[in-house]
Amino acid sequence: MVKTAVIMAAGKGTRFGKFTETIPKGFIPFKGRAMVERSIETLFACGIERVIIGTGYHKEFYEALAAKDPRIVCCFSPRYATTNCLYTLWNCRGLVGDDDILMLDGDLVYEPRAITELLNCPFDSAILTAPLTKFQDAYYVEQDKDCRFIAWSKDRNAIQPCGELVGIHKLSNAFYKEVCDYYTPILEEQPNLSYEPVFTELSLHTHPIYICKVDPLVWYEIDDENDLRFAEENIPID
Repeated sequence: MVKTAVIMAAGKGTRFGKFTETIPKGFIPFKGRAMVERSIETLFACGIERVIIGTGYHKEFYEALAAKDPRIVCCFSPRYATTNCLYTLWNCRGLVGDDDILMLDGDLVYEPRAITELLNCPFDSAILTAPLTKFQDAYYVEQDKDCRFIAWSKDRNAIQPCGELVGIHKLSNAFYKEVCDYYTPILEEQPNLSYEPVFTELSLHTHPIYICKVDPLVWYEIDDENDLRFAEENIPID
């Protein structure tokens, strides 16, 4: 059973404008509570025992959270302003060690079933997907006949989508280390590389990663004010 989660929370959240001038995106409240605090509480309730937060912008907020709970640790990325989430994931490798992990984006709200279904799916490495619902900035994924992840795109018509990327993944330690090994020699050339193409490359050629589709699933990724407004009005999570 996976006992460690890594939350990707290094970004500046510039699409939120004035909202993130003084706080990181993960601390923007959804229905009165910070998104990251909601996520951490859900993770612990579902059996996760340790949460690693990959921090950057306004790291002090996450460090204050970690100071209150020994189950939370932070891993600061000094290059957060010029790198992407893949770098944040790679930067956490010293704390991940030999653990299997859940990897989560830091701007998600979701029901506990997102975690329990993914933890209980039979694959050692899996991408959580849901039905196609998000009204903006959706990432679509495609699978083969064996449920293996084979493609992703922001263009729904470019692939044959089986669902929408939620932003929560289960990664075996072997797969995670392959991701790190793949990224290390190209880091300086591609500091802004995202994780999706790397996952695709590895899934197709070295270490399959599978699709775990949960339908229905209550969740939303909150990237800007419009997302926040939509989520607070339409996503039934208290």
